[in-house]
Formats: sequence, structure tokens, C-alpha cells
Amino acid sequence: MEIISVQDIMVKLGLADRPATRADLEVHFIDVGQGDCILVASQGQIMLIDSGERDNDNAIESYLIRHGIHHIDKLIATHPHSDHIGEMAEIMYTFDVDSFMMPRIPDAYVPTTKCYEDMLKAVDVRGVSVMSPKDTSFQLGCCQVQIFTSDIEDSDNLNNYSLIVKVIHDKNSFLFTGDCENEEEKSLLKKGVDLKAKVLKAAHHGSSTSSAADFLDVVDPEYAVISCGKNNDYGHPNKETVRRLSKYARNTYITARDGSVVFISDGEGLTVECERDKK
Repeated sequence: MEIISVQDIMVKLGLADRPATRADLEVHFIDVGQGDCILVASQGQIMLIDSGERDNDNAIESYLIRHGIHHIDKLIATHPHSDHIGEMAEIMYTFDVDSFMMPRIPDAYVPTTKCYEDMLKAVDVRGVSVMSPKDTSFQLGCCQVQIFTSDIEDSDNLNNYSLIVKVIHDKNSFLFTGDCENEEEKSLLKKGVDLKAKVLKAAHHGSSTSSAADFLDVVDPEYAVISCGKNNDYGHPNKETVRRLSKYARNTYITARDGSVVFISDGEGLTVECERDKK
């Protein structure tokens, strides 16, 4: 008699994904404490989304080098808050970066922070090509990457200018939402872009001002990842937001609890590895 594993039963019932047999795409939600940093690697091509806070220990750089990365094809700053761009300048001085993208911010709200100015200086010094901040798409290895920009034109809340990044790998898809809040979520829904994704990077560290039900209805994620720091001062993630995500996602990962979370895709199968589980 053939013995069927619990995993096989779960897959047949549609309650779990078949494990990936190849690492054609890897998506690393790197634990940077209270911030965001996501590594997307496909067939030797590399995209890095955000960089976490400025870090004197250069933990991000060490993480990338440990994974054999010395060149970044696409570097994206979703929006200019320090917990997303703090280490950007150092990354550009450490690695060869082909192109860089950040959102367009109205002149009245352009930051004057040191990390923002350091980032712009590094772009200039290193001669990094700057991609125009507009809705666009491009190939990264065997994946298609789509960029959605905010339609909000006059807000002092920089979160709502967040670039939205979607990665599509055959049957598996990932949506990275920066810190976009309910105002930008509504704008995206009105815009009518394709937000549906199997894996959602929950916006703004799982705050109460993001991941509204109507937005989640459209994304309809099977997995959610919240990037936040242990015992952070903001109370992230918000308990109600986590409950709301759990109505859609069968698994919600939180970097403060699970450490770095890595998704491995072969286009159909999907494997998830948590730093916590390796300890």
C-alpha cells in the first residue's frame, strides 16, 4: 500500500503548495528590525527593495555577500523614510548597482534628512542610472516585475507615495507594498492595476492604517509577511491587522518572531524557510 504523506494530502486539498524543486526565484524578507529590506534573486539577476535603517555593522551587505551577491541589477527605494533607505548609500558604495528607482515626491515634501541626502550623493558619485518613477515593467531572470506608482499628488504623508512592486513567476506572485496606507490603497484600487498575489508584504509593518479589507479582497494573498522589530515603539504589528490578514493568508510570517523569511519558487511549487526554524 502506498503511504501518502500529510504534505501530499494538504497539496491535493489545495491547503498547501507543493515544495519547489528548483530555486529559479528566491525572495528573502531580511530581518532588519524595524524596517524593510527584500532581496529578489532570479537566475543570477538581483533586485533589492529598501535597505532598513543605517547600520554601522553593515548587516545587509554581509547578508548579500554570504549569498554570493556582489552586483545589484535593480535597487528600489519604495519611499524616503530612514527605515527604508538608511543603508542605501552604503549599499551603493559596496556593490556595483546598475539602476536605481525611487518615487517622485512633491517639492514641498522632499526630505532634508541626512540619509536621504547621502543616498542621492551615492547615486551621483557611483554614477548609478536612475529609472523614471512611472508605471513600468521589466524582466528579472525568469520573472516579470511590475512597478505601480502612487496617484496621490499632494500629501505630507510620504508613506502614500510608496512604489508598489509586483513579481510574477508563472503561478507564484509577490506584492511588495512599502509603507502604503489606506489612502494609497484606495488610489491603487481606483487605478485598477492587477494587485492579486500569492504572497503579500503587508504594508507599513502591519500597522492599523494599512491592509484594509477592500484592498486585501483584491490581493487575496495566501501568504503574508510583516517586517518589523521586536518590542518596537509603534506597536507593530497591529493585532487587528494581523487578524484581518489571517482571514486571507493561511500563513502570516513576522520577522520580529520568525527572523528572515525566504520563499523559493520554481514557478509552480513554493517552499518557505524561516530563520527561526533553523536555530
